[in-house]
Amino acid sequence: MRSSILKSLKPDIIVDMLNMAVAFENWNKVLETADVLYQCAQCIYEERVECQDKGGSKLHTHMERPLIYYMGWSHMMRGMAYQKLGQIDQARACIRQYAALGCMEGLDEAELQVVQEFKRKAETHRYALEIEAGQVELLEG
Repeated sequence: MRSSILKSLKPDIIVDMLNMAVAFENWNKVLETADVLYQCAQCIYEERVECQDKGGSKLHTHMERPLIYYMGWSHMMRGMAYQKLGQIDQARACIRQYAALGCMEGLDEAELQVVQEFKRKAETHRYALEIEAGQVELLEG
C-alpha cells in the first residue's frame, strides 16, 4: 500500500475493522486487515525515526495505545487467523514475531509494558497452538 494512503489511516480504526473481521470469522479478511495495520504502524515508526534522525522531536500521531501495540496486535491477529485456517507453521512464525517485539530500539516504559504483555500472550498462544496441533504431552507437564 502506498505510504501516502498509509499516512492517512488511523491505527485505532484499523484495529476496530480487524476486530469486526474476527467477530465474523472472516480469516482471510483478518489476514488482509492485519497486514494493513502492520504497514500503517511501520509507516508511522519510520516517520518517527526519520524525524528523530533529522534532530527533531518524536513525531506525534494520535493513537489510543503505544505504537508497538499495533505492531504486536497485527502479528497476533495474523497468527490467530493462520491457526484457524490450519496453517500452523505460519501461525508459529507470527507468534515468534509478536514475542520478539522487544528488539525494537528506543522503547519507553509504556511500550516496554506492552512488549511484556505480548510476550505473555505469545507464550499462551504457542502453548494452545501446540496442543491443538496434537502435542498432548504438554498437558501432562
